Amino acid sequence: MKITSFIFGIFITIFCHISHAQTSKTSTQLKEIQGLYEVDNSGNISYVNIIENLNLSEKEIYDRALSYFITKYGDANSVIQEKNEVEGRIIGKGIYPNVHSGSGLVTRVFSAVHILRIDIKEGRCRAILTLTEYDVKSYDMDGNMYPSKYPITNTYPFNPKGGEKNFHGQAFAKSHQRVELELAELERSIREGVISSETAKDDW
Repeated sequence: MKITSFIFGIFITIFCHISHAQTSKTSTQLKEIQGLYEVDNSGNISYVNIIENLNLSEKEIYDRALSYFITKYGDANSVIQEKNEVEGRIIGKGIYPNVHSGSGLVTRVFSAVHILRIDIKEGRCRAILTLTEYDVKSYDMDGNMYPSKYPITNTYPFNPKGGEKNFHGQAFAKSHQRVELELAELERSIREGVISSETAKDDW
């Protein structure tokens, strides 16, 4: 019995040490990305990227943006919600799957729901990407899965009193990374086209 208690004590010590190290790492990651986003009036996290100096007409930009949406958001979980060529606006809703998974007494797998809006003018466009909620699958020790959804800003670091700080801190830091990749990919697609000019040439 004493041996079992001793081993359990060692396990708890190691677990606490690892948890502290991960929390310290999470805290550093969150500090590095402070100021790169804002919480909007709806309580969502928003990123804005204005793409300028495009030697393209409004229609050309619209067509490239639409091609990006069709290519990127072609699955059942990602839907174009609005297409308005007259107003120069496209809005799509999607999900970043499995942005983070972590284990404790339960295992949680986080996905991040987002909305991407593109506003288009002659020679430039604006992308607004908004993170709205986590889509979470929690698994207990018997493998049973419990789904849940809740606003990202209800959790740490936006809610300092939110529980499971390491889980949610890592989920947000990794969601932020997905946003940065998305905005960079979108800008590249607008500037260069989703399909290369060589592939789309007329003399086929």
